[in-house]
Amino acid sequence: MSAVDYTRVGTDELIQRFAETAKRAGSLWNDSLALTLTPEREQAAKDMQPIGAELRARKPTAKLRQLFEDKSPDVRCWAAGQFFDIDFEWALATLSGLNENITTREVLVLRQRVLEGPPPEPSVREMTIDQMVDCFKDACARCYATTRFLTEEEGGGNTMIAYNHISGELYSIAEELNTRGKLDALVPLLDDPLITVRQKAATYCLPVATDRALTALEAIDATRTWPENIFAGATLSKWQSGTYRPFVSGDQGLVNL
Repeated sequence: MSAVDYTRVGTDELIQRFAETAKRAGSLWNDSLALTLTPEREQAAKDMQPIGAELRARKPTAKLRQLFEDKSPDVRCWAAGQFFDIDFEWALATLSGLNENITTREVLVLRQRVLEGPPPEPSVREMTIDQMVDCFKDACARCYATTRFLTEEEGGGNTMIAYNHISGELYSIAEELNTRGKLDALVPLLDDPLITVRQKAATYCLPVATDRALTALEAIDATRTWPENIFAGATLSKWQSGTYRPFVSGDQGLVNL
């Protein structure tokens, strides 16, 4: 069979062929496929190259983003690899989303939340309890995104510095809740689907929901989910050693946890 002249194929059809070929080729992100490559998958990977080359030559960014958002993890994975130089932000978001098992769009939204900073709100002392809980969750989501979806440059040269700055927001909120005797407002967050929310809430809920907070911290510590497992372990160590002092004046040892 003679090679296809892809320069004569319309862009929409190229996009469709790319997606179909990517599904045949598979990827490490497809749990239903065996890790061992088959001859059919190897051939599909070879077939992908001229299609990708022609799309890179045309640079149809809007149409390529259809591939970055495809339901198939195989399509998203191949698109990110093939078009990284064409649309760096979306390709990086796609790979990050595959790694965290969320969509490309969700990664982009989280990235934007970090880059925009905290939402405009009254000062912590002027907030209602509900407002503080909402801001706590927002800051946790930005912590989560900072360590996973920002480049070092976007994080001011060090994403952990940016992370620690956001953690300071959490400290301020938790401190104000403690002052009002309302730390228990964070207890429902121990069941939040986002690991960062659970870890941060458990860190500050220890005085008011000890058993539930310890259970949450121990579960997070047992995972390999960085950095939350490291921070959960450090908080457990402080609790067990009797050095847990989150709100002692001049001691902000848990700010970065």
